[in-house]
This record gives sequence, structure tokens and C-alpha cells, in this order.
Amino acid sequence: MGNNTYKPRLNQTLFLMTINHLMPPRILGLFTAPFVAIAFLSAGCGSAANMNLSGMNKVIEMTKGPCYGRCPVFSLTIYDKGIVSYKGERDTDRLGTFVKKLEKDEMERLLREFKNANLWQYKDAYRGRIPDMQSVSITYYEGSRKKTVTGKEIRPNSVKWLESLLDQVAQSQTGWVQKEAPKEQAPDYIVPNELVIELAEGVDPEEWAKSYVQADMLLEKRLNDTEYWIFSFDDGLITPNVILEQVRTDKDVISAEFNKQIYNKLNESEDDSKDAKKEKGSAVKQPPAKQQY
Repeated sequence: MGNNTYKPRLNQTLFLMTINHLMPPRILGLFTAPFVAIAFLSAGCGSAANMNLSGMNKVIEMTKGPCYGRCPVFSLTIYDKGIVSYKGERDTDRLGTFVKKLEKDEMERLLREFKNANLWQYKDAYRGRIPDMQSVSITYYEGSRKKTVTGKEIRPNSVKWLESLLDQVAQSQTGWVQKEAPKEQAPDYIVPNELVIELAEGVDPEEWAKSYVQADMLLEKRLNDTEYWIFSFDDGLITPNVILEQVRTDKDVISAEFNKQIYNKLNESEDDSKDAKKEKGSAVKQPPAKQQY
């Protein structure tokens, strides 16, 4: 039995001696424990990618939408066990889903800062004055309740401070392990922040849009002379697939899909045709008025 326990130790020492034959065995023996530890940690990194995030409880979440320039579009989620997921969608060095584990003191600090900020005292949404600014949504989960604060450049300072802390986590360069590869981008013919919706009979489209104020839903126009309406929404406040799923389950909606470039072209052709008819009608010469003598 003694030989069995001795051989692994001996094999490790002999292996290390092949790396540097001038190093005495007694010194090489000191490196066997770190060597095994490094191998263990390497195996742990692989297991992080296999974690079932859906089975964990969310604690903090931040989503950043697109802007006029090249703002990084991503979502950062922190779970109760200190596990963090980063989902990069656009203009970021990490595209796809990555995971890591926070240090204990880092996790404790984030929880302390969020508790001190008391997000419950603020409004759910702050309307910005600069349309091209990036929209940021921060959610804090506390037991069975949660609080979300969304806005652009106009938000409470304490909320912006929490954003800066989460940005530090998102921008950290160490510890990330890729869990999922990036998904394919939406086809070019899709207008991802617009929906074509067929509403039930008698539903006022402008009033209906008000029920989705959290997504800044706006009625754009009617699709030709049909019962389909084109609505736009802020995809910085809510992701396109999420809002489409919500709308499709709405009792006042018969059907819904993303707007397509071809629909816009058809609508523009229809509008141009109507304008041309109006211009032609106004250009018809009127008979000269009879002169009075």
C-alpha cells in the first residue's frame, strides 16, 4: 500500500525533473502541490461554462441598449451565488454569453451599495432629452419583489453610481469563460425596433400603444389601407424578441411580427401615389372666368 501512495508523488517529481534536471528533488517537491492546484482550477473554469443559470436566483441586472455611435450593447446579470453572466450583443469585445464568479468581498460590496441606494424611492423610467443617447436599465431583486429604473442621461446620481460599479464588473478582463457563442444577427430586411401589428376590431391603436409605455411604444402609421399598424419601440429599454413575445400574447392583438424593409417600401409607394394624384388634381387648369362688362 505504501508503494501505491508513493508512486504518484514520485511520478510528479520525475516529471518536474525533466523540466529542469539541475533542480534538486527536495525543491521540486515543493512545486507538486501548486501544480495540482493549478490543474484543479483549470478544471473549475470549464465547469463554470456548464452552469445552469436558469436555476439560479437573480440579484442584480443591467441592460445597455444601442446609441447613435458604437456603444457596447450587453446585459449583465449577477446571481445570488456570486456568479455573473455577461451577454454581449453588439460593439463589444465579448460577443455571446460569458460567465465568471465574483470574489466574496466584491459581491458583498455590490449588495451593500444597492441596499444603501434604495432604488424603491425612484421612478421606474426617466425620459431623456437626447434621443441618440444610450438607454440603461438596472434591476434589483429583493426576495419576491424587484425594482427597475430605466433612463438615459437623466437619472438620479445614485443610480448612475450603481451603473459605474456594474460597468467595472462588465469591463473586467479576467475570469470570464465563454458559455454560449453569439447568435446570428437579425437579417438586413428586418426592422428590429418596429412591429407590424393587427389589432382586434374596435381597438384604438394610439390608446393601445400607451399600455406599453415601458417600451416607449409609439404608433407610426397604418400599413396602406389594411388593418395592420406599424409601431416603433425603444430597443434600448426592451429587447426586440421580448417585446414581440409580450405583444403576441396580448388579448387585443390578432397577429404581430417585426416590420420589414419591403413593408416600408410598399407603404412609401402608396403614399407617393396618393401625393401624385393630389398634385395632378391641383394642376388641372380651371376654365377662365368670364369677363364682366
